[in-house]
Amino acid sequence: MKPLVAAVAVLVALAVGAPVQAQTPEIDALRVRAEAGDAIAQNDLGLIYDNGRGVPEDDAEAVRWYRLAADQGVVVAQYNLGVMYERGEGVPQDNAEAVRWYRPGKRRPHRRGPVACASCICG
Repeated sequence: MKPLVAAVAVLVALAVGAPVQAQTPEIDALRVRAEAGDAIAQNDLGLIYDNGRGVPEDDAEAVRWYRLAADQGVVVAQYNLGVMYERGEGVPQDNAEAVRWYRPGKRRPHRRGPVACASCICG
């Protein structure tokens, strides 16, 4: 009976838009570090939500964590945020915004940033 109650609680939380807490101690610990402002943990949590690893896939939540890390200068988070804008995942599709997020990485480029940036501009 308890698993049924837990499943119903998760479904209700999803229906009302409440965040569902991570299901593993590792993800819980990562969330604590991310909420405390650890930019690398924020990017990592974005990846977890982006790929649905241990939590329900949630592009909007991934974008939220990527943005927090990107705003702190994490180049890979800037790239990841650019990808989300380019693909329209968790945000409206916007090539100009994607380019804006790819470009900060030119100071310390992500290995795919220039290729991704060119794909936004060229097509």
